[in-house]
Amino acid sequence: MSGPASTAPGPAGSGSRAPYVATAVVVPVLVVLAAILIMHPGSAVATASASGGLLLVGSAAAASCFLRGRRSRGRRRRAWQLIGLAGLIVVAGNIVSSVVGGGTAGLSAALNDVAIATALTVSIVALLLFPALRSSRGVAVLVLDGLVAGSAVLLIASSLIYDDLLSTTTGGVSGATVLILPVLDVVVATIAVLLLTRSGAADRAALTLIAAGYLSYMLSDLNYAVTQAQEGYAFGTWTDLGWVVGYSLIGLAAWVPTHEVGDAVARPRTAQIAGTVTVFAVLLAAGIIQTVSAGGPTARGQVVLWIVLVAAALGRELIISRETYELRRDLEQRVADQTADLRHWAEQTRALLDSVADGIYGVDVGGRVTVINRSAQEMLGLDEAAIGLAHPHDLFHAPGPDGAPYPIDSCYVTEAIRDAVVARSEDDVYLRSDGTPFAVEIVASPIVDPATSKVSGAVVAFRDTTARREVERMKDRFLSVVSHELRTPLTSIRGSLGLIGSGALGELPPEVQAMANHGEESAERLGRLINDILDVERLSSGAFEVHASLHLAARLVESSAAELAALAQGADIALEVGEVGGEVIADPDRVAQVLGNLVGNAVKFSDAGSTVRISAAPNGDEVVFTVADEGRGIPADRLEDIFERFRQVDSSDSRIEGGTGLGLAITRAIVTQMGGRVWVESTLGEGSVFSFTLPSADRLTGEAAAAQDPPEKSAL
Repeated sequence: MSGPASTAPGPAGSGSRAPYVATAVVVPVLVVLAAILIMHPGSAVATASASGGLLLVGSAAAASCFLRGRRSRGRRRRAWQLIGLAGLIVVAGNIVSSVVGGGTAGLSAALNDVAIATALTVSIVALLLFPALRSSRGVAVLVLDGLVAGSAVLLIASSLIYDDLLSTTTGGVSGATVLILPVLDVVVATIAVLLLTRSGAADRAALTLIAAGYLSYMLSDLNYAVTQAQEGYAFGTWTDLGWVVGYSLIGLAAWVPTHEVGDAVARPRTAQIAGTVTVFAVLLAAGIIQTVSAGGPTARGQVVLWIVLVAAALGRELIISRETYELRRDLEQRVADQTADLRHWAEQTRALLDSVADGIYGVDVGGRVTVINRSAQEMLGLDEAAIGLAHPHDLFHAPGPDGAPYPIDSCYVTEAIRDAVVARSEDDVYLRSDGTPFAVEIVASPIVDPATSKVSGAVVAFRDTTARREVERMKDRFLSVVSHELRTPLTSIRGSLGLIGSGALGELPPEVQAMANHGEESAERLGRLINDILDVERLSSGAFEVHASLHLAARLVESSAAELAALAQGADIALEVGEVGGEVIADPDRVAQVLGNLVGNAVKFSDAGSTVRISAAPNGDEVVFTVADEGRGIPADRLEDIFERFRQVDSSDSRIEGGTGLGLAITRAIVTQMGGRVWVESTLGEGSVFSFTLPSADRLTGEAAAAQDPPEKSAL
């Protein structure tokens, strides 16, 4: 991740004016030194000026590089520090050489040459650390290019210089360093030039000065090596000016401002091509010089052959380099676009998750938390540090009633990942970070790769149900208290109105008689409502008793039809019993209650003269009961709502028809408790068909057979 671009000026921190100030100081020194060397070459003044200039400019260049290193970051810091160290080594070598001097001139020259060789080696390492080389592959390419270009330059040197060196050197340390220094100079200068061709805008100006400085230093070293081998070198010549210029250029490079963005470098499009041209140009020059220096009648033909071969190789390399660059550029652009899309998608997904009121967290295939939204963090008191640490059961799942932790192998998260199914839990408890529990309901969904069908994790959504459960508890308690407190006085009111209406207390006027009958009907309706509320309470608390046994479906249907015949007849509805078959495991009283609710609804919402039909038919290991009417029907979007408490198709039904909205909720609870299910199918204007199932006797027989003769387990 790269931060904002920051400017790293020269060592003094003087910003964009630093290079100009440094140049204004260095140029006069170089002019004065050049004037002395021109006017008094080889004199004591020239020698002293050259020696002093080398020590002064070398020390200043080394100090500038060290200061620049302190203000740089990453690989640049180490590179500048090593260049400064190389400068110090050369300066120290010059000082030691001057101190030893005198009668030990050979030892003095040898010490100086060793210092220079060491400094050049350190410079090679420093150049390879610059961030223009962003990978080990880049370093390897640069080394190979340097090997090719360096070898070519050495071929030139072998023809022009080394013949003289080999014929005049006397061996020993001084002789070895005389032969090694040109090699190291060529390698350093070659790497500096190739590094410049690969650099971006951040380092180009500084590397230009560094490359020029090492080239100037190389030329002076080559001249020094030849002169030292032939007749012994003496200070105070133009060669000294080359060294001073080299130091000055490297020192000025340390003052050039650099806009650093981490270690990322945007290399120009022509960098790779420029490097290739440079390498092959040097190689071509080496071939021409080597061939011409060999002489003979075939020299001209060899030059032409060298030009053709190198030109062909250069053309091929340029084509490959261009194709490689285009391919890399396209790939980098594609990766950048996809990275931006992924970042945008991730930010959008995160915003969506954080906007959801429910808690959401994701887990990997091992069950460890990988992502958690803001609502979950607030509810659980966790932060991003919890990601990737542990399983949700270890982080925030409450222990069981006995205080023991729930086994991870049997939890809903493991089930969703292992079986690739959506797991639910409507009665679970989580723990906040402070240890306080709160009730939740959860849904755990597996994350499945559509290509491989492999599960890579799961997403769990949970909701704090503490407030809702508290409201439900208070409502149930209120209804229970009201129901029980109303039942006794209501019974008394209904009995009193019955006595008055029957005339037991004397004959009543017609108006009073009508009012008494209406009051008794209202009391009976209120009594039914209270009974329904008490049934709902018992069903919710688990106190609703069901005594199941084997019964013929026909007997249950006929018994209920006989009890409901008067209700249908009073509404001018024909109640018919269709085909009935099968034997069920059920509580006859509860079946009668279910059929009474369903038939009562059918009669209530059917037109006079229509028919309500009851039937039952075996279906596998269950028997399906149906109650069909020819009433007004139910909208498709209300087919599930009507089975909830106090819900009706139309809110006016409770006023017009006198319903409570609890009958179907009680019906579903009873059927579910007896091991069945209930549903409705309806068409508006044509009627509805309510169906429910009960376990058949065949299921009981099959379970008994399975218990007596369990299947054999197959060997694993």
